[in-house]
Amino acid sequence: MTTLSSPSPAATASVGAAPHLREDLLTPRFYTTQIAKAATTDIEPQRPIFDAMLAEMEADYNRDHFDRRTPLDRLRALSAADKEAYESYLVRSCVSEFSGFLLFKELSRRLIQSGRTDLGRLFQLMARDEARHAGFLNRALVAEGITIDLPSLSGKRPITWFPLSWVLYSVYLSEKIGYWRYILIDRHLKAHPDNSVAPLFDFFEPWCQDENRHGDIFNMLIRCWPGLRRGLRGHLLSRFFLWSVFLTHSLTVCERGDFYALLGLDPARFDDEVMRQTNRTAQRAFPMVFDLDNSRYLQLRDQLVDTFLQLKALAEAPAGSHPWLQRLRLRAQFASQLLQQFCQPMVASAEVVA
Repeated sequence: MTTLSSPSPAATASVGAAPHLREDLLTPRFYTTQIAKAATTDIEPQRPIFDAMLAEMEADYNRDHFDRRTPLDRLRALSAADKEAYESYLVRSCVSEFSGFLLFKELSRRLIQSGRTDLGRLFQLMARDEARHAGFLNRALVAEGITIDLPSLSGKRPITWFPLSWVLYSVYLSEKIGYWRYILIDRHLKAHPDNSVAPLFDFFEPWCQDENRHGDIFNMLIRCWPGLRRGLRGHLLSRFFLWSVFLTHSLTVCERGDFYALLGLDPARFDDEVMRQTNRTAQRAFPMVFDLDNSRYLQLRDQLVDTFLQLKALAEAPAGSHPWLQRLRLRAQFASQLLQQFCQPMVASAEVVA
């Protein structure tokens, strides 16, 4: 196989910028939260689990699995469309991992300042993992001739504030859905090595282990706030964050369909499996999960993706080429499908919530 490393003129001109990163609802964002409230987290009821997780993070079992000397150049020539799909995946994933690094780093710094050194150290170690992931993705981008000034980018993009409960639920799900996304890609490429286009994918197995550990840590932190899992509040948080994270994943996979096809994956079936596995895993943390097998949830996902693509096509069409009434109809249809999917049946988790 031929190694490709020569940058394209357009890529080298993008130093300090973020090509392939449009400003829309699916764009990775930077976050902050109620750090003073986080400093009041009572970890004593979870102390044995906390200590075990801290020790596991300190051990850094993946330290030797991420070889920084490994070249990450793309392995074979791609069509212009496939090259754009691959680079778009790298950019969005790199910004997303860097966003996690910034959140964990800020939490670590402020928690240590507040005297919560043990909790701060745990976030410091998670920030280490996120920085490692972002660094590898950034190296793969450099091999494509694309340089992103991540610190500058984080200073230019707005910071989104979330309540602590939202961060705990959403980051737990983001880490677990990331675990299943990486491990399913890893298993697929090991079974079909001819579909692997870069050495970067060889790191997806240790990568998914990091995501899994981080998810377990956030499960433990959710349990430190028992009210987040009880009664109506627990049910609403479970419903909203499972729905919103699954929706974001489905639409992102739809947008990146060319990338998954490049790897030899069927985007819709891949999305199905990621959601099913994440939904099953979430039973360990959430009081309720969606009943994916006995509801219209996945059928509505297909309808939402179809409507989303139609709206996207209208947005990209020349001005005045489509009547405003068609846009209004599609938006109303999309809103109706969103509401229907949000209201789909849920089932109680097998675990009894304490």
